[in-house]
Amino acid sequence: MGGSPSWRNGLRVAGVLVALAGIVLGVVAARPLPASLERGATVIVNTDRPGIAAHNSPAVAVHPRRPEYLVVADRIDTPQFSCSVSRSTNGGVTWEPIDLPLAPGQPNCHSPDVTFTASGDLLVLSTATGGRFNQPVGVWLQRFDDERAQGAPVAVAGPEAFHARLAAEGNAVVVTWVQAGPAAAEVPLGFPPPPNPILLTRSDDGGRSFGSPVQVSEDDRLVLQPTVLFGPSDTVVVGALDLGADRSEYQADHGGQGGPPSDGPWRVVTWTSDDRGATFAPAATVADGLVPPSRLIVNLGPTPGFAHDMGSGRLYAAWDAGRDDARDVFLAHSDDAGTTWSPARAILPRPGAQYLPAVAVAPDGRVDVVFYDRSADPADVLAEVTLASSTDGASTFVVTTVSATAFDSRIGFGSAQDLPQLGSQLAVLSEDERALAFWADTTAGSMATNIQDLAMAAVHVREAQGPRWPLVVAGGGLFVLGVALARWRAAPGS
Repeated sequence: MGGSPSWRNGLRVAGVLVALAGIVLGVVAARPLPASLERGATVIVNTDRPGIAAHNSPAVAVHPRRPEYLVVADRIDTPQFSCSVSRSTNGGVTWEPIDLPLAPGQPNCHSPDVTFTASGDLLVLSTATGGRFNQPVGVWLQRFDDERAQGAPVAVAGPEAFHARLAAEGNAVVVTWVQAGPAAAEVPLGFPPPPNPILLTRSDDGGRSFGSPVQVSEDDRLVLQPTVLFGPSDTVVVGALDLGADRSEYQADHGGQGGPPSDGPWRVVTWTSDDRGATFAPAATVADGLVPPSRLIVNLGPTPGFAHDMGSGRLYAAWDAGRDDARDVFLAHSDDAGTTWSPARAILPRPGAQYLPAVAVAPDGRVDVVFYDRSADPADVLAEVTLASSTDGASTFVVTTVSATAFDSRIGFGSAQDLPQLGSQLAVLSEDERALAFWADTTAGSMATNIQDLAMAAVHVREAQGPRWPLVVAGGGLFVLGVALARWRAAPGS
């Protein structure tokens, strides 16, 4: 005798449900998943060094063979010019200070930069300041084996060498800076009339000694904050901010007081050397006609970001321009070692200021840009830190807020003069599955203390995914099974 009607109806219902589940699983699994970002907890790097200090302008480096070993250096602007160097041996979870020896007779360190050689030696570049206007009195390079200093600091540049930066590849180390004229010692907060060229010096023994400097920039350019990097095919590329004809900002006619910026326009430029830094071609324009976003203190001016994709050879440049609600972060790329550049594109155009971008490229080619962002505050005062990440060569981006809380962008050196400094740069370190962002956070400060903490957060990156075919097949199997159950009939006499 056949099964009861209730039993057969229950089987039909179960079959329909199984078939529907198969359809849902197949549709969901066939749909591509977009990339996504997951923010981790904010870590204060200098938490073991509390005090009334303004930590900003971070530079970060990772050991070439120990990815969990990170080093970050930052500039301290108050209560007196100084610097801080920190290391993490657990991928950024905790940090501890590294003692940076000063060159004999030098009062401090300032504006540090860090990198590793291919053999794993840490290099820390720093500038000592002094005199009437805290001008640079020299640039030195210190080698480390882990946290232990190796020998005495090596002199790289002399007095009036501003904005020193470095890069390393193999045993080669290059250092760039703006060499201001002797009159700089008498110019508060600005540069004397040009020439104040960018110079570059090279070491082929891992930074133990350096050759004679060569001139990178043209004599008539008003350039700030050079960044040097090793580009594709043994090239060396130097990028900088060029104030164009804006001598008012360049020579600090504003006297260090706040007010409306000049009319500009500014530009971002690069120079390329195809002989490892011995000579440089004339400047190439990355972007021109930039609207100056605010007044600046030349000594502490903003740094355009540059990065090299080691896989494709592509170079990236990032900067900000525009005023008030129209201040945006822009990105361009070059596929010929900086000779020509793509049209600039705004990464996240929306009301509110976005500024001081840093850019980095992960080993798998992902492009990460981190910047300050005041777009969530209608008053355009409270800043957050935003990360924009692209897995398609900067054609499209996914975006997340990195900082845990918004903080007052008016807190920092220069706040009393209405020229507050959140620093000259942020930093981002791009790894295969995450990006580490570093910034100056004023949550613990006020306009009376001007405290800035060096903060960081890890952002985990989930790459975009196409259809998950095993699940699509499983969904199809469930659908077939469900249809079979719904249509099943018991054999006669069962």
